[in-house]
Amino acid sequence: MVKINFNQKLFDTHIEEISKKINQKLENINHNGLSNETINCLKYLESEIENMLKANTNELESIINLFKTNYPSSIGVVNQQEEGWQELYKILRKEIFEKEYNLWSDRKKYGAYAFVKELGLETCPYCNRNYTFIVDSDNGKLRAEIDHFYPKSIYPFLAMSFYNLIPSCSICNHTKGNTIHQNLENPYDTKEDSYRFTYTPNSVDFATVEAEKYNFDSFEIDITGNPENIELFKLEKLYKQHKDIVLELLIKKAYYPESYVQELSHFGFSQDEIYRYLLGNYKQDEDLHKRPLSKLIRDISQELGIV
Repeated sequence: MVKINFNQKLFDTHIEEISKKINQKLENINHNGLSNETINCLKYLESEIENMLKANTNELESIINLFKTNYPSSIGVVNQQEEGWQELYKILRKEIFEKEYNLWSDRKKYGAYAFVKELGLETCPYCNRNYTFIVDSDNGKLRAEIDHFYPKSIYPFLAMSFYNLIPSCSICNHTKGNTIHQNLENPYDTKEDSYRFTYTPNSVDFATVEAEKYNFDSFEIDITGNPENIELFKLEKLYKQHKDIVLELLIKKAYYPESYVQELSHFGFSQDEIYRYLLGNYKQDEDLHKRPLSKLIRDISQELGIV
């Protein structure tokens, strides 16, 4: 729904810091008695770990296919108990990648909190309804909620890949869970107007709005975009709970005539500043992540021609 803006500085830091940590763990593994498949996979990781951490969204799929073909026992099974884990999968998960992820989650110098903070993503890119930081119930501190686009329980070797780490809200993270979704869109791939909110009916009698006769039953909120994302995260149903936001926009359309907007521009305010003043929202795509519901407000206000 909302695009994650790429951060080169964070990307470089992540690759440098995590590749060192993974390599240290690889060096500590004793190859004696391990299967040929496991040894070959570990050797592959030793030479390719940096590229795996760097892999973009398309390359992540290629890595999955490579592991399925060459190291099939590296792939996990949904909800499988530990006693059923194969040798390679168990090593990848418990001794390397998930081990590093758990350490990284609480690490002070460069950890999950620093990752999300430096990325600057304020709201969940899957829904744009909630913030990405939550309060830890155990210690009362802020912590980052991070989703693995490709579940780490199924593909442990992608647990620390940069483009597989998606800051999200706890609701979307738990909704997505460990299930594989073939056509789900990665927020790094979201483009301008990939998703669009509108309302029906599109024609409004603003006299009735002013008379406070226009109510929640008079219109519906619709969304277009990737069907898998919309269905999985229940975006259409959830956004129908925000009709009050759209109704406020309809009222503002009635009370803020174009002449008033033009008058504000005469005081030296830019269009973006006027937009922020009237709607308390961001207008540019790269800023939509900064506040919950900003995508809804931006799309409907554009449709109404408020600013």
